[in-house]
Amino acid sequence: MKSFDRRLAPALFLCALALSACAEKRPSAGTPSSRDAMPSVAPRPVEPPSPVAIPPVTPEAVALLDSPPTVRVLVLESRGTIRLRVPGAYAVGDDAGGSAARMERGGELSVRASDGEVVLAEGRRRVFASRRIFVAPVDGGFVSVDGASYRGGFLFVASRGGVAAINILDVDEYLKGVLPSEIGYLKDAQYEAFRAQAIAARSYALSKLDEKRGEIYDLNATVMDQVYRGASSESEAGNRAVEETRGLVCTFLGEPARAYYCSCCGGHTADIRAVWPWKTPYPYLYGVRDTVPGTAGESLCRGSRHFRWRAHWSASTLGAVLQRTIPRELRASAGDVGKPLDVRTLGVGRDGRVLGLEIETDRESFTVQGDRIRWVLKPDPGSDAILRSTLFNMDVSRAGGRVASVDVLGGGNGHGVGMCQTGAIRMAELGYRGEDIIAHYYHGTRIVTLYR
Repeated sequence: MKSFDRRLAPALFLCALALSACAEKRPSAGTPSSRDAMPSVAPRPVEPPSPVAIPPVTPEAVALLDSPPTVRVLVLESRGTIRLRVPGAYAVGDDAGGSAARMERGGELSVRASDGEVVLAEGRRRVFASRRIFVAPVDGGFVSVDGASYRGGFLFVASRGGVAAINILDVDEYLKGVLPSEIGYLKDAQYEAFRAQAIAARSYALSKLDEKRGEIYDLNATVMDQVYRGASSESEAGNRAVEETRGLVCTFLGEPARAYYCSCCGGHTADIRAVWPWKTPYPYLYGVRDTVPGTAGESLCRGSRHFRWRAHWSASTLGAVLQRTIPRELRASAGDVGKPLDVRTLGVGRDGRVLGLEIETDRESFTVQGDRIRWVLKPDPGSDAILRSTLFNMDVSRAGGRVASVDVLGGGNGHGVGMCQTGAIRMAELGYRGEDIIAHYYHGTRIVTLYR
């Protein structure tokens, strides 16, 4: 990928952050209706700094690229055998873009690790062996990896005693496998949400390329980046949205925006500084009230089944949860966890999200910040499901000097940062265009054409 010109961006971004001390608070798009509001049992809010006033800066012109950038997506890592099917003739070599041999016949193949190498085989016949093997159809078509179909080619890399399977393809081919996996299969009246999702997902993907340049892949095919299931998950409408928005990228100060998004924000998108205090605090991710003119102040995502929810822990259930999660998430010794004595919130932000928790046990006290709360305060000790969001009010019952039970009334599903997908779908139903949706959720950004 040809890089954006970065001579002004770092200085401008630091300048924007420096204005936070004297910035005016951005007006709210509306106040919550009584039906949207949650009963307040939380302590007095401890708010992060006021939103930054983004200066009116015109970034340098972005040069058009000749073609869509290429992305490398980690699809799976396996210590066993990976089943591979290639239609027709294919090229095989020791790296993407390097010298390759042409195999005239495709078919059923296998990939496995052996003595620090990756071995490509057809039945018992070894076809190729190297620490890195790149396989791509000569005349196009889909490659099947463990039963799922993908566009582009695959790089197989020896990794941690197994094989990492990395799908290499252009960003728009990748997006076609992202859209339905992330926002679902939408109705005709919701189509503009597909276009917004395409712009946001493209921007997010391209924002990762420079920082991942020295690694073997750019993006993970899971919720760690964007859920991607390849050609197997594509839809006609989703593909059309990708093609219609070809080259459109949401940018901030001339760079692709880190356009995070979530399933349901619960009425207000999150401030990244409170959710992920360890990540770059881009000003376009400080949170917005999830309503637009004409909705009478009601949240766009209030029709979601995740808009409001409840969770309950008995003392024994909470203890079992914390025995599993605290060692894993806080790198503590399992022997230090003990039995829970108290759980306290450490303030909430202006969007209602809990900034932190203090968990006191009979052996140690633990502090949990931001979105990590969802991984520590899991609803069920026997499940991998995490807490739906950090937008909640907590009621702790105590008896005999220790926790008797914890009840939570919460809102939303996901980290809450950036675009609310449920809200975006509702905006589409109300007649807003994809570009309008992007402008609503990512204040201060602009949409540019990066390639045609």
